[in-house]
Amino acid sequence: ERARVEQSLAEKARLLDLSNDAIVVLDHEHRIRYWNHGAEKLYGWSSEEVVGKISYVLLQTKSTRPMEQISVELERNHHWTGELTHSKRDGQPITVLVRKVLDRDSQGKAVAILESMTDITQRTKAMEAVRAARTRLADHAGQLEGMVTKRTAELTASNQRLEAIVYSMAHDLRAPLRSMQGFAALLVDEASTALSESGRDYAHRIDQSAQFMDALLSDLMAYTRNSQQRVELTTVSLEKVVGSVLSGMQKEIANVNACMECSGPWPDVRAHEPTLTQVLSNLTGNALKFVRPGVTPLVRIRAEEQAESIRVWVEDNGLGISPDYQQQIFRLFIRLDREKYPGTGAGLAHVQKGIERMGGRVGVESTLGQGSRFWIELPKALPRAAGGSHVD
Repeated sequence: ERARVEQSLAEKARLLDLSNDAIVVLDHEHRIRYWNHGAEKLYGWSSEEVVGKISYVLLQTKSTRPMEQISVELERNHHWTGELTHSKRDGQPITVLVRKVLDRDSQGKAVAILESMTDITQRTKAMEAVRAARTRLADHAGQLEGMVTKRTAELTASNQRLEAIVYSMAHDLRAPLRSMQGFAALLVDEASTALSESGRDYAHRIDQSAQFMDALLSDLMAYTRNSQQRVELTTVSLEKVVGSVLSGMQKEIANVNACMECSGPWPDVRAHEPTLTQVLSNLTGNALKFVRPGVTPLVRIRAEEQAESIRVWVEDNGLGISPDYQQQIFRLFIRLDREKYPGTGAGLAHVQKGIERMGGRVGVESTLGQGSRFWIELPKALPRAAGGSHVD
């Protein structure tokens, strides 16, 4: 019988030696009774060198928690799992994942502790490196956010100063400009008999140039004013806005005998109604104006529902725009044909600024000589119960 028990113990010990983990058996005083090959490889001591020694003294065990607390939990639960720091034979510290199981005899008395240890030093270092990297990243993100906030505030202040200067200059320039217009009108009206035909033509050109300059300054002041304007976004009925635009442009439409096509449905959008009305008026006005001589304007307005937004198209059969100019036309005072078509070239700049103020986008698809398809894109309307929001 004794031989059979010894053979069974030897077989169990052989199986434990096959494990890559360090497996140790301690008595109730924490003296080492069994030390497998995995423990020899991990710590550097042979079984003969450690049997009988107190484990936590040999391994210089350290924990982030009091060892007494770990012992209490082991007694209460019969098992404990956690991380400890041990020292190897060469003094090198390692982090191990320890699993302890308490063995009791038939009377309930603790007789042995089975411990298995897995080296997690590299994993722990990697996790610490990740935590450190995340901390650095969070610090950098905070610094970057602060820099962006500061830079945004500086740019906002700079833009406000620039807009104030532009507005002031435009306002101040109008006084001498009005004088120029007045004197040119006097020359034409009161001194026309004393002027030659070329002189009257020169005076007329001075008056026209002054009027055009006055229109430029008016548009510049309006553009600057719109840039500073605070708009409130609400749920806006596209059907109402399109109807208002067509009603307000009845005279222009009749003057060119234009054919207007408006096809619904018209979903509600998140917008500022006066700004959206002005945007669609500008786009419709351009569609009526920029047409080849002798061609009846055909203007189509329609809405297209997308995942999170509504795209409104204003399509025409006009001149079309070369690809080289399709981005430039949204800049202030850009005119593609200064001789044939009146205007200051500010209309599309107002369109882009207005759409940007409402958090939308604007673009154009066009082929020279085949008309243009302008589009604006705005967020879908929120539920009717939602209140308005402000956009600066």
